Amino acid sequence: MTEQATPVVVVGGGLAGISFASALRQGGYSGPLTLVGEESEAPYDRPPLSKAFLKDADEQKIRLDVSRLADVDVLRGVRADAIELAARSLRLSDGQRLPWGTLVLATGARARDLPALQGTARPVFTLRTMDDARRLREALKPGCKVLLVGAGVIGLELAATASELGGEVTVVEAQPRVMARSVPATLSAYVQQRHLAAGAQLHLSRRIVACFDGGVELDDGTRVPTDLVVAGIGVQSNDELAQAAGIRCNDGVEVDGFGRSSAPGVLAIGDVARQVEPVSGQVMRIETWSNAQMQGAAAARAWLDASAPPYAENPWFWSDQYELRIQGVGMPAGERELVRGDVASGRFALLQFNGDRLVGAACVNNARDFGALRRLVGRRFDATDAQWADTADLRKIA
Repeated sequence: MTEQATPVVVVGGGLAGISFASALRQGGYSGPLTLVGEESEAPYDRPPLSKAFLKDADEQKIRLDVSRLADVDVLRGVRADAIELAARSLRLSDGQRLPWGTLVLATGARARDLPALQGTARPVFTLRTMDDARRLREALKPGCKVLLVGAGVIGLELAATASELGGEVTVVEAQPRVMARSVPATLSAYVQQRHLAAGAQLHLSRRIVACFDGGVELDDGTRVPTDLVVAGIGVQSNDELAQAAGIRCNDGVEVDGFGRSSAPGVLAIGDVARQVEPVSGQVMRIETWSNAQMQGAAAARAWLDASAPPYAENPWFWSDQYELRIQGVGMPAGERELVRGDVASGRFALLQFNGDRLVGAACVNNARDFGALRRLVGRRFDATDAQWADTADLRKIA
């Protein structure tokens, strides 16, 4: 057990920070624990911001459970300005200096800006915080022309929500297919057809090159009229605090399997952490809700117990678009793909293999399969394609 008198300071009031602090208290740590959050909001979940919250604005539904944060000093609306490694203190925007024995960076990421939109006369939104969602909800009126820039998970969730709220939706994407980073091409085509069926206009392999009074112009000369624009082109890590302290960063704070950075006593978790993805072996930032939750808790367990194993859970994601519940785990593409179920039925799974190793899976309206596949991805099997395609219980293969 780590020394109980060691002050622990967590920078970031989102899911990763809450998960770490909760697991620390649950694991028996009773020492000083402070959570520093730049937002003045009580902690909340981000995934509903692009879906349910835009429809019902029910803030209580998306608040994170903080009941396990017993005896935690929570500072809201204050920014961490500097990490003083030699003194082991954290300088805050209100002038305070917090001493720490362990510092946990859960500073997350922020939405990327799109320079091409700087000349538009139309309001431009991003969606990362509750305040962002409040402003966007106010602007999403029935009949308004909505331009979504980026056809990733967030962009398409917003497209579906805006359409359901009565908006006229156009999506512009630089890649040749939707959700290209997250799902296999088969699923991209399926999702694309669903958005087209809802009336959305899609411009793939296109970029914005200019703005005019009523909208934007694309690189093929197409002019898209719009009342408002939402830029959903990804996020960039909030690693400036770590960089300024000399902690090793590369589009995120580089960490090992225990969340440890290059600086003694400093951990990093969640969207700001650059770590090994267990299935592919690639070093990357893993921007999923599941990683923020699981890595935060795993780093706390390792801090409490030196014999704890390194974090190696398969990160997974989900997305709700219209009636589609899309879930994915592992790599979006492998050497070959196998279909479980009938794509035309709207309930199926796409399995990705490298040789006899299952490296990824994506499901549509198929929670039963996904629950099993989350545990199977990353392993090798001697099952035949016919056994995998058999829609009976996957536990027979395991």
